[in-house]
Amino acid sequence: MTVNTPPVLSGGWPVLGHALEMMRNRESLFKRGFQEHGDVFAIKLGPRYAAVVSGAENNKLFYTQTDKTLNMQDAYQFLKASLGEVLFTASKEAYYNQRPALQEVFRRERMVDYIRAMNIEIQHWIDGLGDAGEMDFSAEMLRLAQFVAGHALIGPKYQKELGAGFWDLYLNISRSLDPILPPSLPIPKFRRRDKAKAAINHIFSGMIEERRQLPDQYDDLISTLLRTPLKDGSVMDDQTIINMFTGLLFAGHETTAGQAAWTVAQLLQHSDYLGLVMAELNMKLKPDSDLNQESINQLDHIAWAIEETTRMYPSADLQMRTVEQPLDLGGYHLPVGWQVIVNAANSHYLPEVFKDPYVYDPLRWSPERGEGKNPFTLVGFGGGIHKCTGMNFAKNEMIIIIVKLLQTFELELLSQEIRVVQGAGANHPSEIKIRYKKR
Repeated sequence: MTVNTPPVLSGGWPVLGHALEMMRNRESLFKRGFQEHGDVFAIKLGPRYAAVVSGAENNKLFYTQTDKTLNMQDAYQFLKASLGEVLFTASKEAYYNQRPALQEVFRRERMVDYIRAMNIEIQHWIDGLGDAGEMDFSAEMLRLAQFVAGHALIGPKYQKELGAGFWDLYLNISRSLDPILPPSLPIPKFRRRDKAKAAINHIFSGMIEERRQLPDQYDDLISTLLRTPLKDGSVMDDQTIINMFTGLLFAGHETTAGQAAWTVAQLLQHSDYLGLVMAELNMKLKPDSDLNQESINQLDHIAWAIEETTRMYPSADLQMRTVEQPLDLGGYHLPVGWQVIVNAANSHYLPEVFKDPYVYDPLRWSPERGEGKNPFTLVGFGGGIHKCTGMNFAKNEMIIIIVKLLQTFELELLSQEIRVVQGAGANHPSEIKIRYKKR
């Protein structure tokens, strides 16, 4: 048994430790730690220590020990004030009780309807762009992902049901996410969060009641949650449905928007690979046709481009757990109360796993190359049984966006420098200025 805790990274402030550096630029912090100590090192976040780990074996232990020696709920308590007590912000027992409902929402048979909604909303967005122009693609992807999430999870009348200003409420919730400050502090951003939550609760309560009164007229996410048995045989109460719906809409648009924007930007930065994508589109798809799961699965080069962007610019670049029982990891001992953090900044750039890791190379994901075969090399969508349930939804949406965009327009990337905008919820790219012209 090992007895030494991981070496602590240099720097840090009295009392705060590395918390300020973590908030300002966690990627730089993690890379500095890796340079000093390798795959496992410690940082101090206020009064608590956190072990920052990388590499497939350490990542695997992180995911497989979740709900055993590692607790997922404690590390995300800051989300509870924003999204409510549901899934990984709820107790371990409540989380496992709720999982059947979440799995029902994303079961394979439902994906047919989701893909249909994606085709409709993405085509509507394409048609609204006109024949030529310029746009901030990062902002457009956030708006489009909202439309897709709304239509897929609520139905074609989602705009009328949600009402004007709904997504502004979500923005106030997103801006309130703060893993450092106590969520009950009487400060402006937390007041705006609570006001937005109350308004969202009112909207969703009306939608729940409508579906309860007219069950035969709806087959959407809310009606699914109303009738799907939980693990213990009960059904969700209204507040839990509201919390889950809030969380799914939140997760279903922010992360996908950022990932889609980065993927297109990288394709436009690398014309050689874009040529391979266009050749595949011309060979396998008819112009102006809607996509289904079968046609989506044929588009290897776009799938590899998405995987490479997930490696280089993941929307979710870290996950956290809390040590509940003493754990040995990477040759070190982690005491009860420590946090553990897996991170993309180091795991996604290990030269022994990825050849020339700082080079954009989607072909590394081809069967011939097969880099990163170990499923725990990437952390962007989580891992193990806690891998993101909506991952296939997100990837299908991104593929349809890319296909319809490239089939319709010639694109020119105008932005010279694009940077990561770090968030407590999801990372996203800065402004991506694109000029487009109909083919």
